[in-house]
Amino acid sequence: MLILTRRIGETIYIGDTICLTVYDKLCFHVILGVLAPPSVPVLLNGMKMRGVLLGDGAHFYLLTLLSQDQFRVGEASVRVSFKPTYLGMEALRNRQIKIGVDAPKTIEVDREEIHHRKLVASGRTPPSIPVSAWLRDANLSVSCRAAA
Repeated sequence: MLILTRRIGETIYIGDTICLTVYDKLCFHVILGVLAPPSVPVLLNGMKMRGVLLGDGAHFYLLTLLSQDQFRVGEASVRVSFKPTYLGMEALRNRQIKIGVDAPKTIEVDREEIHHRKLVASGRTPPSIPVSAWLRDANLSVSCRAAA
């Protein structure tokens, strides 16, 4: 299992097609945005989630998870872990989320910035807008809090 620490607005890539973005962290739960192709199932508590179909054919899921909650996306199992925070100055500093990804060795798991470097090194073009920025902009009108 690979464990990565992410903050609000940061993304993890599972393979080339699945993106996990930390959208927000509130007192006792975290909100993750999952972008996956339609052929990749997202299972939460054993139930298949139904995503929103986007214009490019991908499905978008917005999952609200407690600490130690786990879900599956394709062949990967994802677990989130964090300390509950309360209002105050410490809440601003303590907004890191540990995301553990258990995937087959054939599937690469990278932070967004590493994934983009690998795309450029292999001659492919990274997205013009990072997934984290797209997710934040797409949900600003819905959310009362902007991801920082």
